[in-house]
Amino acid sequence: MEGRDGDLLAENSLGEGSSRNNSFGNLADGLRKNLSSNSFYVASQAHLLRPTAENPLPTAVPPPISATAGTLGVRHVLSIIGLPERGKPFIAARLSKYLSFFHGAEVKLFNLNDYCKHGPAESDENAEDLLKGLKRFMGMHSSTAARNLDMASRVHGASHSSSPVEPSPLAAAAHAEAQAHELLIDEKDRRRKNVDSGKVAIIYATESFSAFSHKWAGTSKERRRWAADTLAKDKELGAKLIFIEVIVDRSDIMHANLKAKQRSTAREADATSNDCEHLSDETIRTFNTRVQQYQRMYVTMQDDGSEDDLSYIQLINYGQKVVTNRMHGYLRMRIAQFLTVIHPTPHSIYLTRHGQ
Repeated sequence: MEGRDGDLLAENSLGEGSSRNNSFGNLADGLRKNLSSNSFYVASQAHLLRPTAENPLPTAVPPPISATAGTLGVRHVLSIIGLPERGKPFIAARLSKYLSFFHGAEVKLFNLNDYCKHGPAESDENAEDLLKGLKRFMGMHSSTAARNLDMASRVHGASHSSSPVEPSPLAAAAHAEAQAHELLIDEKDRRRKNVDSGKVAIIYATESFSAFSHKWAGTSKERRRWAADTLAKDKELGAKLIFIEVIVDRSDIMHANLKAKQRSTAREADATSNDCEHLSDETIRTFNTRVQQYQRMYVTMQDDGSEDDLSYIQLINYGQKVVTNRMHGYLRMRIAQFLTVIHPTPHSIYLTRHGQ
């Protein structure tokens, strides 16, 4: 049979005449045009989306990469709890960058102190305000998903409207197949594959005392139970709650956290860094007094069986010991693994060049 190898392959693979070949050729042309920006997927997978002689009709959605495995469409709410000056804002910021960069998740930080505007912190209005913020974030369209869905609809639209003549039965079948494919990636289905890398909301407090009684603070068994029940009842939100309790009982780590906070405050006030490296006795006494007051009211995660149904991580002395409960799943285990190596103090890293 005469012709280019690409034509032979196209006819052999489709098994019928030129009408269907033309229909799929239009679809391939649409893919080729819409991949010009090369902004839909990682560069290493771009070749899977371009038509070639060996593959005239490439996939519109490439296989998932390891960085997004297990996070597609999943929604998590992480609540970071613990005594004051344990580095909770630091952990929230680091965890946000890790999940966003390495796992492609869309992450948003929710500072409890920003949701205490309606009277006392424990008011229902403040709790409802934060819940509305969670729903707005979780309900937002993923930017990656929107681009992928937009590309698919433009490609299929181009293939449908390219020929003004009455389509043949085979072309009509291809049209129906394209419509079915569009339904498979329904924009409203948050579990659709390869278009949504998941959303993670992280709740924490920069000023623990003022946000202690907030319903989302997780500072008591009752507040943690309320938060878990609230998210479990909201089937439309469909978010999984994980508590991350930071426990520090080593004085050197606590003093390092205090110094870090002093340095941060000094930078904002344009003070010299030398004033931040020394902790006065008055500063330590004030800190210990505040922690003791907070500790009298705070209730740690219970190991008596009353909270065994909750998902939580206890990070003890920043990786010295990590306790996990009901942490099944890819992303949950990646979070636990990351927390085992996180540290709040500066570390020296030595790079060496070896001879043969």
